[in-house]
Amino acid sequence: MSKEQQFWDWFIKNEGKYFFLGQVNDVNEKERLLDDFLEHLHSYCDKLFFEIGGHPDEKQDLIITAEGDVAFFDKVEALVNEAPQMEHWNVIAFKPVMTGFVTEYNGIKLNPEEMYFIPLSNKASTQLGVRIYAEGYDPNLKKDFLTAAYLALDCLLGEHSCALDIGYVEVESLPSIPERDELIAFTKLRRYVEWHKNKYGT
Repeated sequence: MSKEQQFWDWFIKNEGKYFFLGQVNDVNEKERLLDDFLEHLHSYCDKLFFEIGGHPDEKQDLIITAEGDVAFFDKVEALVNEAPQMEHWNVIAFKPVMTGFVTEYNGIKLNPEEMYFIPLSNKASTQLGVRIYAEGYDPNLKKDFLTAAYLALDCLLGEHSCALDIGYVEVESLPSIPERDELIAFTKLRRYVEWHKNKYGT
């Protein structure tokens, strides 16, 4: 039996516990269930993680993620490809595109509706570089703003595209309104990435 099948055999036997995870009020019990899941997932590959969510009366989403680590994308795909058909679950490879989100990290709040970007070209790579403009950018918190920007990109593009299509990111303060003419709304980045991929055949 493959390691993928071993994981799914365990999950099928325990799926009921996780379907109602959002309704478990006992913090310790919820923590135990999450730890047990992670232990079994890590027995397959210790670089993978998971997210569970969905409305209580609908199918639940089980997301398998490598947290953007391209070296383990094949492990994500192999595990998800071996997932059995399950009545109550959608098994999803990689964190999907999100809408209507606001990213918060270490006190930094990034609203995609209030952000802009410009593409940065790099002849040595077909990956896209982006300079993101954010309100309230503080150069003293450069590392935190960069982390927050990557989290926002992860949500906007999805884990797979963020990791494979974006090669370089920098963050700067949003200029005054008259100087924003050449900037592109951050929410249009996904469309721009698709255009860039089609142009360069990536």
